[in-house]
Amino acid sequence: MDQDTDQTETAIEATYRTESPASLEQFERDCESMPGGAKGAYYYGPYPLTMQRGEGCYLFDIDERRRVDFANHHTGQILGHNNAAVNEAVQAQLERGIALGAPTGNEAGLAEELCSRVVSLERVRFCNSGTEATLHAIRLARGFSRRPKIAKFEGGYHGSHDPVEVSVAPPVEEAGPADAPHSVATAGGMSPSATDEVIVLPYNNEEAVERIVRSHRDELACVILDPKTGILPVRKEFVQAVRRITEENEVLLILDEVVGFRVTRGGCQEHFGISPDLSAFGKVVGGGFPVGALGGRADIMALFDNSGDPTGFFQSGTFSAHAVVMAAGLATLRQLTPESFAHMDGLSERLRAGLDELSASVDTPFQGVVLGSLFSVYFTEEPLVDYRSLASSDGAMAHRVFLSLLNQGYYLSQGLSMNALSLPMTDEHIDGLLLAFERALEEARA
Repeated sequence: MDQDTDQTETAIEATYRTESPASLEQFERDCESMPGGAKGAYYYGPYPLTMQRGEGCYLFDIDERRRVDFANHHTGQILGHNNAAVNEAVQAQLERGIALGAPTGNEAGLAEELCSRVVSLERVRFCNSGTEATLHAIRLARGFSRRPKIAKFEGGYHGSHDPVEVSVAPPVEEAGPADAPHSVATAGGMSPSATDEVIVLPYNNEEAVERIVRSHRDELACVILDPKTGILPVRKEFVQAVRRITEENEVLLILDEVVGFRVTRGGCQEHFGISPDLSAFGKVVGGGFPVGALGGRADIMALFDNSGDPTGFFQSGTFSAHAVVMAAGLATLRQLTPESFAHMDGLSERLRAGLDELSASVDTPFQGVVLGSLFSVYFTEEPLVDYRSLASSDGAMAHRVFLSLLNQGYYLSQGLSMNALSLPMTDEHIDGLLLAFERALEEARA
């Protein structure tokens, strides 16, 4: 970082520190009992804001500053904060009981709602997170196919269990050829054999995917795919080609809908026009509470049927299908009508047009990726086609812009990737963000 950039960072950061003394005090307290003071997804330098409350599309920190929330709890909030219908459903269940240790009927309502929206879902099971959903989906795929290995895409994130923690963000110099990526461990403490169990595929390269899947078809249980909705511009033709390739090679396809389900009523599989064998869900399905869900073909999901002869498979958990979560999730999905999606799509098109116009008029090269209610911004001139092109983005610039936006009253994800709109937003919020972004660019390069 040169001296001018250092001074820019200092000026933006100085404003940040001046306006958030209570958050600094809270962070210092947090560090006394928790390593790093905050979980990884919450931390950013110089210290994260501590939030006090949310209302509609706004967050209020403990210094009583209001910000428009374009992070939406890692995309997990879609109705905004303190939604009346969700609160009413939660309160009603709290009065009936919190943890009853038996079916309550709420899980059936949410399962039926999901199956009615997503064509590929014949049966559904609930768990506590997207991580659990992908873990159990992969176990089902291995058991059903009787094959040991899985394939995932370089840069794809599917949670925090060992097989999917491979090649999430590998150093490019260690990642091997772009059309035949190496399997690289992402997190410390992983099983030494994890990388041997995973075949890595490149995004947006049909020929390479077909070659790799065909050569490993006899040992591949499944391909797990997140179309990187709103993060990487993955072509429909590519996603449809992956479905064709897996079918032709008799390999199961798991679609990770944990983020993408908020794009349309039927999820990103509706947008891309495919029908996977299994799907994993999370985030908006829980209405702001911890949730995971997996579902798909009835013959595969039957391995979880413990009402008859033992199948050798098991999926449960103390808080899986928690009655409060199920009530909040159903109240959320019922508000996600065609009109709701049309409203958010209109906002996203306004945002896309504004980012494109701004990109053409400023000296700082950046690109916006927008799909449905999800969007990301990258500071790079390289065409965005795969993980390696995303890795070329200027992270230091993104951080300066992020802090400047916080100072101006706009809360985005810390790397400016995987941001989200919410239903209470209006054109005014989009236009305000675009103006703040233009000013942030000026401050970041001053």
